[in-house]
Amino acid sequence: MLSSIVQRLPRLGQQLLPQILLRNLRAYAQLAGNASQPTTNALPFIRNTVKPQDSRKTFLIDRYTYIIRNRPLMVFVQHNNLLKSDALQIRNQFKKLGVSFTVLRVNLFNVAFRNRSHADPASCEAQKMHRRVRQPLKDLLVGPTAVISFDDVDPQKLKSAVDIVEKSGGRLLLLGAWLDEQLLDREDVGVVKNLGTLDQLRSELLGVLEVLRGAGLANTLSSASASLYWTLEGRKKQLTGDIEAEST
Repeated sequence: MLSSIVQRLPRLGQQLLPQILLRNLRAYAQLAGNASQPTTNALPFIRNTVKPQDSRKTFLIDRYTYIIRNRPLMVFVQHNNLLKSDALQIRNQFKKLGVSFTVLRVNLFNVAFRNRSHADPASCEAQKMHRRVRQPLKDLLVGPTAVISFDDVDPQKLKSAVDIVEKSGGRLLLLGAWLDEQLLDREDVGVVKNLGTLDQLRSELLGVLEVLRGAGLANTLSSASASLYWTLEGRKKQLTGDIEAEST
């Protein structure tokens, strides 16, 4: 219902606003649906991975797959001349913010991202099925790269993370982001981080709905069903009249 309403809304400066709100609603719905599913004893899953299951490469592909599938917002940065102590300091800054900072093996992350629709991106089958697929992050992830991953889409948290990047003294450089199956450039990231808090976004959306309701939103949403009702009602009367005519 809400998705139908949002589709009829005018642009609120940026199209990302309803996407962020709907993402949270879909997440809640999915959690509720999963909670209502009965638990079953699943059959053991036998993996046929390109590299041995206990290898470092398989471990990293699995780790990246988890990030890709469970973090709705990923921000990619280039890291320059990071010493181990520098990386630890920066990682702790992001940890305090509630987000994760992960230095990537770019070639393996590309494999995980390219094969993300497969049940097991590290498998031989996934490699065979998707080896010719050109994934949209290919040109972005070049050279020493790290990902800042978020558990939820919070513009204020994104703004704080970008502030850490900008104050890193050139050790980090913002490249872009991945949000809602869309690739964002640096300008797009700037738009999202300035959207305000989720509570502010919800209030703004509700305000727009109130205005549209006064302008006939309810009539617009109900017009299709009302038209169908009167069409069927008219057809019903026509058929009734034909039956009565035949009986006389």
